[in-house]
Amino acid sequence: MSIRVRLGLWYGGIFGVAFLLFGVALYFEMAQHLESMVNDTIASRVEHMSTALRAANHNFPAEGTPTVPSLEAFEAPEVYVQVLGRDGSMVSRSANLEGRSLPFPGKGLTEAKFSAFLEGQRLKVYLAPVTVGDTTVAWVQVASSYRQQDRVLGRLRWVLVAGGFVAVLSVGLLSGALAGRALRPVSEMTETARAIALSRGFRRRLRAGNSSDELWKLARTFNEMLASLEEAYSAQQRFTADASHELRAPLTAIRGNLDLLDRIRDMPADERRQTLTHVRREVERLSRLVNDLLALARADAGQALETRPVELDALLVDAHRQARSLARGVSVHLGNLEPAVVQGDEDRLRELLLILVDNALRYTPEGGTVTLWLKHEQPWAVVGVEDTGIGIEPEDLPHVFDRFWRADKARSRDSGGTGLGLAIAKWIVDHHGGELVVESTPGKGSRFSVCLPTSA
Repeated sequence: MSIRVRLGLWYGGIFGVAFLLFGVALYFEMAQHLESMVNDTIASRVEHMSTALRAANHNFPAEGTPTVPSLEAFEAPEVYVQVLGRDGSMVSRSANLEGRSLPFPGKGLTEAKFSAFLEGQRLKVYLAPVTVGDTTVAWVQVASSYRQQDRVLGRLRWVLVAGGFVAVLSVGLLSGALAGRALRPVSEMTETARAIALSRGFRRRLRAGNSSDELWKLARTFNEMLASLEEAYSAQQRFTADASHELRAPLTAIRGNLDLLDRIRDMPADERRQTLTHVRREVERLSRLVNDLLALARADAGQALETRPVELDALLVDAHRQARSLARGVSVHLGNLEPAVVQGDEDRLRELLLILVDNALRYTPEGGTVTLWLKHEQPWAVVGVEDTGIGIEPEDLPHVFDRFWRADKARSRDSGGTGLGLAIAKWIVDHHGGELVVESTPGKGSRFSVCLPTSA
């Protein structure tokens, strides 16, 4: 059962219960009102008749029949009157009784209001004495039929039942229609999600209006999610294609050299050694690439870092020592060095510094300079790696941290890099709550600055 149908049934049911309670309350209120009107009518008639009888019998003798004025003034449709002697004998009755007598209460002549039936007609009867001084001269009896009251209540019942049915049905249908209109963005989301699942494409978008209600906000959020998924899916596709391309190159080189060794059995020793050296270099490159891919896969899986206080200045000194051993014709200097302690993963921070240093050495020609420095600018520790290398073009700066990105010639595969180092460095900095910034001038060099929060 759809949500629209369920909402229609719920709203119709709730309205039906509310209308039922209202109808019952209205019905009983009307019944009490009509009952009160009957009581007021017969009480008023009794009072008027008693007044008239007292006036006509103010000298009533001890024995005899009371004088009764004309009853035409007191009778009315559905209202019956009769006058009895003080002994209960019939004295006079209204013409509409047609010779019939009104019933008495079961306990005899006594003032009372009671319900009774006269030839199947339900009546409300009021029996009261008429006294002159201390003497009862007569009894007055007035009765009013419930026929008009029953007719009004019957009509009200019909109106409530028929009207309630129409109202509940209308509320259910209207609420279902309104719910369907309100839930239209959900239906569109369902269709879009199904289309995406079938086509595996994230280019589709929902129609998002300018309304500020929750469903339109959900539609806009869903569009933002689709845009994010499209970007992530495209990045994954590019990453897969780039990884395949990067893996294919060393594998092709290794296979070609091994085929060459297999075909030429009597290859000279020097050429054989050069071929094996080339194979070994490609294997090492392939190993670095696989390790970098594994590091990024762990990063994407949300690998947790083991943090503890780390002396960043000691790591920079160690990175400087390793850089000097790796430098080939490039001068490596240690500039300003201020003590700084950060909360982080020591191994990852060491890897970060080595990536930046290796990147600077790789793209700095012989005779160039690489400088490392550390400044403590509360609440940040800022590490800088500067080089006098070939630099980066301005249009390439936004992409330096993309996976497998290489600028033309400057980041060629011949340099031995995997194209993943700076992406890994960016991930390390981000997971330490810091920031990695690059500034570069083509032909003059680059500067990578790492800002990390220091320990309190």
